[in-house]
Amino acid sequence: MNDMTPWEELGGDAVFAPLLKDFYARISRSPIAKLFPPELSETEQKQFAFQSEFWGGPQRYSPWRGHPRLRARHLPFAIDQTAADTWMACMAEAVAHSAMPSEHRDAFLERMRMTAQAMINRTAPDAPAHPM
Repeated sequence: MNDMTPWEELGGDAVFAPLLKDFYARISRSPIAKLFPPELSETEQKQFAFQSEFWGGPQRYSPWRGHPRLRARHLPFAIDQTAADTWMACMAEAVAHSAMPSEHRDAFLERMRMTAQAMINRTAPDAPAHPM
């Protein structure tokens, strides 16, 4: 019987802190860097808090930021398929270079892929937002 949370199975704080540092370093060098603030430390902290809570770890996001409302929080940013794919490529590369247990990587990336797809709100970089 396994009593570990998914957060613990994925490696918890010890995996996610360096993984997200690497991820945001990749984001900062990517074509979608303009969608993010120039200084990414707060964005990294938000992502860490969200991932922790999402995967059953410590509740760090809700007490700080309230309900995630991911789609609503991302609507001000022009996110098209290319942006979502770039975000996923950065995440996949960071995961590949992380200490996340290999047996959990595919499931983690699939869930991140689903989330990235759900954030798409433009059909092309200059197109208007989709109605909700």
